Amino acid sequence: MSSRLGNSDAFYKLQALHQKYGNIVRIGSNDLSIVDALAMETTYGLHSKVTKSAWYDGDAPLTSMHTSRSKALHDKRRKVWAPAFSDKALREYETKVDAFNDKIVQRFAEFKNGPINVTKWFNLYSFDVMGRLALGKDYGMLDSGEKHSALELLSEGMQPLAYLLPVWLFRMLTGIPGLAAGFMKFVQFCVDQLSWRVEQGRHFGADIMSSLLKAYKGIDRPKKDSMLQADARLIIVAGSDTTAAAFTYLFYHLAQDPGQVKKLRNELRPLARGDWSDKDIRQAPHLNGAIDEALRLPPPVPSGVSRLTPGEGMWVGDTWVPGNATFIMPQYVMGRDESIYANANAFVPERWYGKPEMVKHKDAFATFSTGPFGCIGKNLALMELRTLTTRLILDYDVAFAPGEDGHRLLFKTLDHFTVNLGNLDLMFTKV
Repeated sequence: MSSRLGNSDAFYKLQALHQKYGNIVRIGSNDLSIVDALAMETTYGLHSKVTKSAWYDGDAPLTSMHTSRSKALHDKRRKVWAPAFSDKALREYETKVDAFNDKIVQRFAEFKNGPINVTKWFNLYSFDVMGRLALGKDYGMLDSGEKHSALELLSEGMQPLAYLLPVWLFRMLTGIPGLAAGFMKFVQFCVDQLSWRVEQGRHFGADIMSSLLKAYKGIDRPKKDSMLQADARLIIVAGSDTTAAAFTYLFYHLAQDPGQVKKLRNELRPLARGDWSDKDIRQAPHLNGAIDEALRLPPPVPSGVSRLTPGEGMWVGDTWVPGNATFIMPQYVMGRDESIYANANAFVPERWYGKPEMVKHKDAFATFSTGPFGCIGKNLALMELRTLTTRLILDYDVAFAPGEDGHRLLFKTLDHFTVNLGNLDLMFTKV
C-alpha cells in the first residue's frame, strides 16, 4: 500500500482493493484487510481470542487505555475511566454541552444566511467541548471564531499515523530530531494540558480528568505518570476529531436532501418543547437513524483498528487465516458493501428503524468498535450529536452554498486513523 503515502486516502484505496480481490486482501508482508461481516463476532466478541496488534506499541512506554494491548491492563484502566462516563456524569456534562450549543447556534445566526465553512466551525465546537468536559478548560474558539494552534498541532500530530508504517519504523522516524516535529509538538501540547489540569487540583470541576485523578490519590506528581499522559492524549484526540467529523458528514448528507431535514424537524418539534434535554429526544428514531447513517457512510475512523489473529489462527468464512497475522476491518469499506447493507451508498436513516431488511448484518456496524474494547465515550458523543443537531434542525434549513458540491470534503479529507476533513461550505436558512 505504498501508493497511499501521497494522498492519505487509505479508505478509498482499501475499497478499490476489496472490489478487485474480494473479502480478504493482503496489504503487507503479514497484514490483511478483511471485510467479512461474519468475522465481527470472532474479532470483537466477548469471547474473542483476537488481540491488539503491535501497532498499539507505537507510543510505548506511553500506554493509554486505548493503546493497552493487555486486556487485563485495559480492563483495570477502564474501571478508572468508568465514573467519568456514568449516567450521572453525562447529566452533568449536558449542561456544559448546552452552553456550547448556544454559542455555535448564535455564531451561525451571525452569518445571516451566508455560506458557513462547517468543517471549521464543527472543529471549533468539538475542541471547545472537549476542552471543557475533559480538562475543565475553555479554549474560546467559538468566541474568537479562530482555530487555536492546538487544532493545527492535532492534525500534524496525527499525520504520521496515515502511513501505517511498521511499528519499528514509526518509532525510529519519530525519534529522529526534526523529522517528526509536528508529532512531537502535539505530544508536548498534550503533556502541557495535563500539567495545567493537575495544577488546578483534583476537585477543580466536574470533568473527565477529575475522575481519572482520583486514582492517583497519594501520588505527588501524577502528571509524570506515563499512562495518565497517554490518557490525556486519548481524551484530546477522541473527544474532538471524531465528533467534528460526524457532525460535518451528517450535515453534508442533510444538505443533499431537504426532505430529510423536514422529516427530522417534524419528528423533533413535538419532542423538543420548552426546557427539553437529551432524554426527550434520545429515542427519536429518525434522528438516531440519521446519525447512524452519517457514522456508517464515512466513519470517523474509516480504515479500522489493527488486530492480531490468535496463535492458532482463525476462520474467516471459508478462509483459514494463520496465527499472528495483523489485520484491519475497515469500516468505510464495510459500510458501503451491498452484502451488508442494501442500497449501501445511499443515505437512508429509515434502514435503522423502519426497513430492517436494508441492514443484512447489524453487528457489522462498529463505528465505536464493540466488545470489551468498545469506545467508552460513545454515549457522550451521541448526546452531543443529538442535542446540537436538534437545535440546528429546529431553526434552520440546510443546503450547499453556491459553488459547493462536496468535492473537497470527499476527496481532500486525510485519513490518519481519525480524519482531517476537507472543507465544506453550507447555507443555514432560518425557518
